[in-house]
Amino acid sequence: MDDLEGMRLDQLDGLRNELVAELTMTTVFTPGSFQEEWRRCGKTNCHCARDGDPGHGPFFSVERWEQGKSRKRRVPAGVVPQVRGRVAAWEKFQRVCGKLADVNAEESRRLLLEPGGGSVRPALTGQKGG
Repeated sequence: MDDLEGMRLDQLDGLRNELVAELTMTTVFTPGSFQEEWRRCGKTNCHCARDGDPGHGPFFSVERWEQGKSRKRRVPAGVVPQVRGRVAAWEKFQRVCGKLADVNAEESRRLLLEPGGGSVRPALTGQKGG
């Protein structure tokens, strides 16, 4: 957020508008993290028991928190590219939301800490007159 401190308010507003536009372009996503796993079956005569063998797989899944628990869902091989892209879109969505929060936090910092509020525009509601 340090780079935001040097920006003028009109630059912050411009950045906010860019971020909001970027959010509207990122509406299809799959929340979670994409995982690729290789497993060993435990049979001593199987190829996966040999040193250097990656094991059985790959197996793909998406893991996310739902209702306070970690949930993992298997991803069929035929939709791996699509799901991988949707998870990447989720990661982008999170980054853009974080940047948008940083812009708003910088405006709030100026309003609360700088003498005269740093010329930050007033909130739309909750203003007292006089």
